[in-house]
Amino acid sequence: MAAERTAGRPAGLEPAVPPAGEMHEAIVEFADDAILSKDREGIITSWNPGAERMYGYSAEEAIGQPISILIPEHRSGEERRILAQILAGESVSHYETERVTKDGRMLTVSLSISPIRDESGEVIRAAVIARDVTVSQRSQALASRLQGITAALSKEITPESATEVLLEQGVWGLGADAGAIGLVDSERAEVQLVGATGHSREGLAGWERFPLDSDVPMSVAIRSGEAIWTQTPEELQERFPALSANQIRFAALAVIPLAVQGVSFGAISLSFKKPQHFGLQERGFLVAAAQQAAHAMERTRLYQAERAARERLSFLADASELLSRSLDLDATMGQLAELAVGRMADWCGIDLLDDTGELKSVAVAHADPERVRLARELRERYPIDADGEQGVPQVIRTGRSELYPEVTDEMLAAGARDEEHLRLIRELGLISGMVVPLMARGKALGAVTFASAESGRRYDRDDLDLAEDLARRAALAADNASLFRREHEAAVTLQRSLLPQSLPVVDGLQFAARYEPAAPGLEVGGDWYEVVAADDGAVRMTIGDVAGRGIRAASVMGRIRPALRAYVLDGRRPAEAVERLDRLIKDGEGQEMTTLFHLHFDPDTTTAEYVRAGHPPALLRRPDGTVVELDGGGTPPLGVLDRIEFCTHSVEVPPGSLLLLYTDGLIERRDVDLTRGLARLKDALARSPVQPDECLQFLADEFSAEAIPDDVAMLAMTTRGA
Repeated sequence: MAAERTAGRPAGLEPAVPPAGEMHEAIVEFADDAILSKDREGIITSWNPGAERMYGYSAEEAIGQPISILIPEHRSGEERRILAQILAGESVSHYETERVTKDGRMLTVSLSISPIRDESGEVIRAAVIARDVTVSQRSQALASRLQGITAALSKEITPESATEVLLEQGVWGLGADAGAIGLVDSERAEVQLVGATGHSREGLAGWERFPLDSDVPMSVAIRSGEAIWTQTPEELQERFPALSANQIRFAALAVIPLAVQGVSFGAISLSFKKPQHFGLQERGFLVAAAQQAAHAMERTRLYQAERAARERLSFLADASELLSRSLDLDATMGQLAELAVGRMADWCGIDLLDDTGELKSVAVAHADPERVRLARELRERYPIDADGEQGVPQVIRTGRSELYPEVTDEMLAAGARDEEHLRLIRELGLISGMVVPLMARGKALGAVTFASAESGRRYDRDDLDLAEDLARRAALAADNASLFRREHEAAVTLQRSLLPQSLPVVDGLQFAARYEPAAPGLEVGGDWYEVVAADDGAVRMTIGDVAGRGIRAASVMGRIRPALRAYVLDGRRPAEAVERLDRLIKDGEGQEMTTLFHLHFDPDTTTAEYVRAGHPPALLRRPDGTVVELDGGGTPPLGVLDRIEFCTHSVEVPPGSLLLLYTDGLIERRDVDLTRGLARLKDALARSPVQPDECLQFLADEFSAEAIPDDVAMLAMTTRGA
């Protein structure tokens, strides 16, 4: 007995060892692989349970059948080559190919085939072991496709391009026949389709936008954050009764939400023409692809948001710089409307309330001038109804903006006054719009209208915030311009009232004077002129410029002009009169620098004496047409230095001469040297008419083509014989 034991084990407890034949049968019976045999003609001679599970045929159905029942048509001929190799005594190891099951499914299998010999060594059969590698290959393929999707998405920087990649890769990756992606709007009220492939136009009709709270697969997937899988039309109809039978055009549907940090912002749907079985691998692949897409789209969204923020700041900076350039309200609003076109709108219109409360269109802009003419024609033929319950009048009344994400034809028809009005409105091609108020110091000054057309842009809350920000800046500029205009008008009125209302009549002499305020948007200065005729026949001509702007400069001028006139009437010679005026200015409360050119002309001697205190030289056109400058060395401006020696200079003014006194606004231009401006004036004076009033009109026309940056005063005199 001791000899029959195994070391360490009591006798009688040895394991039973089955014979080799029985062990072989057990292995074949319980193997997961398909194990079968076939004869030299390719007829199946044995069939284990693993083969039944893999291929779907029972042993009774398979044995006696040709092995070709397992071979797909596109693999025909493959079996003959393999069988010839086996009959030649060779083996086949790990040969990957395809086989078809009883129910028509295609499998990827790995075959190992060995020859079986009889006692004489002749090959009589072949033993086949088949392993189903479909799942592992599918896993590898899906992993490779997921890697491809991830790599492709990583390169995209816009939501649109990320959408295209996800549709293309996702539809191709699972063999879907159609796909669509929907994203939730900023208000989380609607789902908007942003991309689709494989769907007909009719199939997508009515699904461009739909409520997020509706009972349809994409809305439910987004709200719940869970994927939806329906494998047959009946299952889809049963699960979503809100869908009518004619809306179901595909047999199977998969809808996977797009989410970041647990918040769904959209979904991708994949549709299949045939009933589809969504296995764990397919589901995992789609969910993983959707996650990658969601993160990629969120990244592109953040990139676009950052880019949009930079563009917004750039746009607002450009707008602020434009608004600060000028106080000419109408011109500035026109430039602002043009700036908005292309940056945030296809159309931009600005309406302001005038001093009487009437609504006035100050700007209409579009990239196409013909479209602008159409809009103006529309406004002229159909003025805005001041009592309208929406649009510009309502926004001005309430101070609240209006946002129209979509301008429908029903809205246009409701706002049209007649068929012709509706036709013209339709020609504008409006898609979306915003109307924002221009509010300053709690008061509505007007409204700005932004509209999209050709671009197809749809405005949202972010666009409205930008429009309101721009409107606040524009309103402040408009209010400042309005305040300036009123002060400007008051200063001009005061300025004109302080200037001589008429010029003296002197035998043998002719006078003309002209005062032009600065270009619109610039403040009034302190330019002035004076002509005094003495009893002895001599005349005193003065032109001056008080430093500073606005009403203050005008009021200073109103104090010094009559003072100089008094000194002249008191018989003071030019240097003495100017010296006394200098003392008066320095003794005043608001000491202001003043330049002037003061001239004493005696017609009997045809001689003129003059003092030039920091002022541009007068010009004398002699009878022969030559123009000379009365520069005389000059003296510093008045009201600046404690001690000044005022120099007097004399010049011959022959009969037939033309004398011109002027302020620096006539020749001073930005980025232009004064000597060039003076040369232009001398040339123009040489060509001007002889009569003083006609001469000044000629000079005003000559220099008014450009924006004059300062007030201009001109005083002209001709002598007998001119």
